[in-house]
Amino acid sequence: MIAPLRQQFTNFWQHQSNPRRMALVGLVVAILILVPLFLTWASTPTYTVAFSGLSEADAGQIVQKMTEDGTPYRLRDSGTIMVPSDKVYEVRLQMATEGLPQSGTVGFELFSGNTLGMTEFTQRVNYQRALEGELERTISSMAAVAAVRVHVVTPEKTLLAGDQPPATASVTVQERPGRRLDEGQVQSITHLLASSVENLTPENVVVVDTNGNMLAAGSGDGESASSLAQSDSQRSAEMSAALSMQKKVQGLLDSVLGPNRSVVQASVVMDWTKRETTTQSFTPDPTAVRSSQKVNETYTTDGAIIGGIPGAATNLPTPVPTTTAVSGNTIYSREEETLNYEMSQVESHEIETPGQVERVSLSVLVDGVTDAQQLSTLKSAVAAAVGIDEVRGDTLAVESLAFDRSFYEDQTAELQKSGQMNLYVQIGQYVLLGLVVILLLWYVSRLFRNLRLASSEAWTPVLKPVAEMAALPGMNSMSTGSMMTQSLPMGSESPIQLPTVEQLMPEMAARMHAQVPNPEDEQMQRVVARLAEESPANVAEIIQLWLSEDEK
Repeated sequence: MIAPLRQQFTNFWQHQSNPRRMALVGLVVAILILVPLFLTWASTPTYTVAFSGLSEADAGQIVQKMTEDGTPYRLRDSGTIMVPSDKVYEVRLQMATEGLPQSGTVGFELFSGNTLGMTEFTQRVNYQRALEGELERTISSMAAVAAVRVHVVTPEKTLLAGDQPPATASVTVQERPGRRLDEGQVQSITHLLASSVENLTPENVVVVDTNGNMLAAGSGDGESASSLAQSDSQRSAEMSAALSMQKKVQGLLDSVLGPNRSVVQASVVMDWTKRETTTQSFTPDPTAVRSSQKVNETYTTDGAIIGGIPGAATNLPTPVPTTTAVSGNTIYSREEETLNYEMSQVESHEIETPGQVERVSLSVLVDGVTDAQQLSTLKSAVAAAVGIDEVRGDTLAVESLAFDRSFYEDQTAELQKSGQMNLYVQIGQYVLLGLVVILLLWYVSRLFRNLRLASSEAWTPVLKPVAEMAALPGMNSMSTGSMMTQSLPMGSESPIQLPTVEQLMPEMAARMHAQVPNPEDEQMQRVVARLAEESPANVAEIIQLWLSEDEK
C-alpha cells in the first residue's frame, strides 16, 4: 500500500512547478513550527494569584515549602505568589496547615497549639492579639472596608471599682476605592467593639481612616460625640444643597451653551440656630368704651369771711363771732371726667427650625461668551434658577473665560489613534485569517485535482470507446475477442496483445460460436457493451486485475 502512495506522490511532485514546490515546502515547515507551538501554549497552565501583600519572610517560607513539594509557582513581586489556577485553593489550605503566612491576621486559633509552659503575661498578650485579630476579621467583612487595624487597651484590674480606668480602643480603616463609610456604619463599628471588649463603651472608641480623617471622636463624653455627629450631618446637608444647586445650574447651562462649556461651583451656608419667639402687643380701641366717670363741682359765696382771734377764746363753746367784712362775691367751679377704653391684646409664639439657608455663593464660568448682553441674560437666568437674594447676602458671579482644552484634545487624539490602531490590527487579523482560509482551500482543491490527475495518468487505457470502435472499417466482421485488443501507449517497444474473450471466458465464447441463442448471454453482452462505452477506465482496471491474477 505504501508503494502506490509513494508513486502517486512522486508523480504529483514531478508535475508541480518550482514556485508551487517552494510554497508547499513553506506551508509544511510553517505547520511543523506552529503546531508544536500551539500544543505547547494549550498545555501551559494559567497562573492565578494565591498570596499577595506578603512580607519577604513569609514569601520566602512559602516559596521554600512549594519548592520542596514540587508545586509550580511564579513570583510577580516580592510579596505576590502565583500558582496554577487549578491548585490555588489546594496551596492555600496546605500553607494554612503549615501556619503560613505567619504575619497575617491571627484569631483564637492562636491557642489551638500547645500552651504548656506559657506565663500568665504571655497568655494575656496572646488573648489580646487573638481578640484584635477576630475583630479585624469581623470589620473586614464589611463591603466598604478594604483593610483594618484594631488596637485594644485593657487596663489591669484595681482593688476598688471606682479607681478602675475604662478600656479604650482605636480602629484604623482603609476604605475601598469609590466607597465611603457613613455615620451609621461608623457607629456600628464602635458598638461592635464595645460589645466585644469588657468594660469598653462606644464613647471610648476612636475610628479614623488611612487619610487621617476622624470618623469617631471617642471623647468619652456622650454630648460631645452627639454634637460631632450633628456637625457632620449639618455639613452633609450643606454639601447636598450646594450639589443640588450645581446640578440645576449645570443642566441649564448645558442646554443653552452645550456640554463642557461651563463650570459651576456653589457654596451654601445654613443657619442651624433654633429660635423661639413670644410676642405680646396691646392696642387701645377708641370705639370700645369700657367705663366713663364725670365730676362737676360749683359753689358761690357773698364775700364774707368768717374768722376769729386765735387762741382759747375762739374755741369756746360760745365763742364770740368775729366777722371781717370783705367786699365782693367768690365763685368756685371744678369739672372732672374719666374714660376707660377696652384694650386689644395679641400674643404670638414662633419657633424657627434650624437649617434655613443663610447665605448662598454661586460662581459660574462660561467658555467663549463675549457678548455682555448674553452674559447678563445668563446671570439673570441663573439667579432666578437658584433663588439668589441680594438682601439676604447672596453673591453671584458669572464670568467668561477661554477654557484650556489642550489636555482633552490630546487625550481625544490619543484615543482616536489607539482606536484606529486597534481597528487596523483587527482588520489585519481578519484579512490574514481570510487569506489563510483561502490558501488552505486552494491548496486542498489543487491537491485533490492533482491527485485525481495523477490517478488518471497512472492508468493506461486499453480499450477505445465503443462508438470509435464501431466507426472503424471492418468492425462488423470483427469478433468480440478482437474488440478487447488494444496496444500499450506510444513509447513501448512492441505491442502486447490482450487476451481475447475465448481465453478469458471460454464458456461464453463457446456459446457465442455455437450461435446458441441465450437471453442471459444477450443481456450480459449489452451490459458489457454499455459499461465499455460509458466507463472505459473501469473496464481497463477490471482487465488489469484479471491479468494480475493470471500472472500469479
